[in-house]
Amino acid sequence: MVDFLEKLQTVRSGYYSMMKLLFVLDTLAIFSVFYAISIIFQVEYFLNKSSLNFPIPPGIIPPIAAFFIGVIAAILLHRKDSKINVTLLIENKYPDLKEKLRTAFDNRDETNDIVESLKAHVSEIIDPVSPSRLLERKMILSKLFAALIFIAAAAIIATNPATYSIPPDTITKISNTITGNSENVTGPMELVGRPETLDNKVSSKGGGDIFGKPKIASIEGKNIDLTLYPGSGTGFTVSQPDQNQNLFRSSAAFPVDVLGSNVSDGGYSLLMKKTETEKQLINKYAVERSKI
Repeated sequence: MVDFLEKLQTVRSGYYSMMKLLFVLDTLAIFSVFYAISIIFQVEYFLNKSSLNFPIPPGIIPPIAAFFIGVIAAILLHRKDSKINVTLLIENKYPDLKEKLRTAFDNRDETNDIVESLKAHVSEIIDPVSPSRLLERKMILSKLFAALIFIAAAAIIATNPATYSIPPDTITKISNTITGNSENVTGPMELVGRPETLDNKVSSKGGGDIFGKPKIASIEGKNIDLTLYPGSGTGFTVSQPDQNQNLFRSSAAFPVDVLGSNVSDGGYSLLMKKTETEKQLINKYAVERSKI
């Protein structure tokens, strides 16, 4: 009886040892995959660029995270290993032990002649039982080759990160495309602060310089640029003033004859020729300007 139970226990221990080996192979394979992915997508670079304070150096976070992912995934894959009935596996692999092994094990405490004869017979048959034969050889080989391939690939990528890693700019563009964010500013942009202090903040793509310091007016709590440039319109670009153009011309202190004088009157005569509606608009504008 003792001999029979010892042999059965040896087979069980060998089987669970094989399952532990498969667990390690799965952990290494999954770890290698995720560690290689972290190198390709430069996770360490983005961790260094982030504003988060890590208790450990960011450089060792990717391999640690990949290891934990590998362990967790392997645990999920092997969560039912402890519930496997090894006795049934032995009977399925060795038909001569069909039902005999379970009967002998269930009656292991019995001492009558029939049970003792059965135990002796089972003890003889169980001698050639090998734990490795209880598992599919193809499954063992496939897991072994997969682990070796993934470990080798991760090692190659880790030793040549510049060759296999994706540039951070490309990763950022892909992320913006997936999330729907865009670096280009296509709509109105809100400027916070005084325009005189805004440097390198406005351009066709959201960055650049403001030419000069604009004259501003505060109307209903909003800063509005009221600077008017001669000739401004579609396609107009602010440039340095031409010294030969727009020369200052002083006007008369007071127009003597607003209707007939040929002396420059600063545009007063032109103003008088406006319609009443135009005069009211000009007057209203002048009043609003005086309040600034």
